Amino acid sequence: MMVLLQWAAAGYALLIVTWVLYLAIMNIAAHRHALHPFARFNAYLVVLPIGYLADAALNLIACSIFLRRPRDWLLTGTLQRIRNTEPPGSWREGLAAWICTHLLNQFDPKGTHC
Repeated sequence: MMVLLQWAAAGYALLIVTWVLYLAIMNIAAHRHALHPFARFNAYLVVLPIGYLADAALNLIACSIFLRRPRDWLLTGTLQRIRNTEPPGSWREGLAAWICTHLLNQFDPKGTHC
């Protein structure tokens, strides 16, 4: 039981870290033309690669929760695929829509991340 709690805590920590990196990446995207070269260098060398690696790991966990085989590298692709292929009102579509609406779309400069 203790091991299960440790895995759940690790998964939640990955979720939060990935979301914070997503927020940073969306902020970088919104200000990409105004970034100082030093900030741009660090953003593209550090934040983006770590963010994409964390997103890919989170996608694997999310696919196991959604009971789906991973077909996309990143969570956004998986959420878009679920929203477009699952019947409206299904638990998968509802959870994907909730994640998109409350955690992703409102922080994307375009407003429609998934």
